[in-house]
Amino acid sequence: MTSDFRRILRVAIFAAAAIGTFFWLATAARVMAMPIGRRDGFEMIGVMLATAYFLGLVLPLLILGILGRWLVFGGILAALVVGVASDTLWPWFPWTIFDLSRS
Repeated sequence: MTSDFRRILRVAIFAAAAIGTFFWLATAARVMAMPIGRRDGFEMIGVMLATAYFLGLVLPLLILGILGRWLVFGGILAALVVGVASDTLWPWFPWTIFDLSRS
């Protein structure tokens, strides 16, 4: 594998890890922005799933990027991370992050 290809893969991995981290933080911020009177406890399911996403996909991806090993697998994992995050993140990114009128 050439040095340029490794560099491109590492940049893609770090970009996907940043997107995944933003998704995780934005999920927590959206739940915390809900008024206390509208909370019933079930909103924490989204935070738990986002945390599982972060620990199961994003954190291993970040570790692969930092270590510089298994970069092809990391690139595939990066596509999965971006796909999952964009499927749920895109409809309210970034202009309606705290717009709770649609909830």
